[in-house]
Amino acid sequence: MSQQPLSAEAQPRGAVCALHPERSAATICNRCGNYACELCFQVAPDRQDYCEACMPRSVVRPATRGSRLLAVIVDHIVLALALFVGGVLSFAVRSPAFTFVLVLAAFLGVMGVQLYLLDKYGQSIGKRAQGIKVVRMDGSRVGILRLLFLRNVVPALIGQATCSIFSLVDTLAIFSEQSRCLHDYIADTQVIDVSDAQD
Repeated sequence: MSQQPLSAEAQPRGAVCALHPERSAATICNRCGNYACELCFQVAPDRQDYCEACMPRSVVRPATRGSRLLAVIVDHIVLALALFVGGVLSFAVRSPAFTFVLVLAAFLGVMGVQLYLLDKYGQSIGKRAQGIKVVRMDGSRVGILRLLFLRNVVPALIGQATCSIFSLVDTLAIFSEQSRCLHDYIADTQVIDVSDAQD
């Protein structure tokens, strides 16, 4: 027995759900862009709407405050060790110019590795060691310019303009419910746990 066509009054108006074409769309999936009715969309922790197909990929585990702190400590230790080695190697020569070149080379070398890891994986050396990474709020990759400028340069400039008051508040914001620093809000980023993920 064939189904009776919907009456003109029962026909949905406007956009229709990608999975239920007989139902009007209630929202658009933030990841795939498909229309979704009220039966097949959910609001994720990032407060965005996702269809059923995309929702599992959008659910992430935020990095713990401890792992974020340890990642920062590791990054500072790596940089300090590189500068120390550069200084020790230049000590025998006793040339200020040579010392400057070696220390600068050590600094640029570490920064180059960090930028490569951030661009390719969303991880610094410390974050990689802790199994955490930086992503956009929808779970997508963060571009290097967003990481550099919105997540680092802009907060640093605001911190200088406010005599480091912003920098203090930025750090303390990690104790908020979402465990995000102010620079995460500025850059639309979050730090998530990927310790059990495969590269």
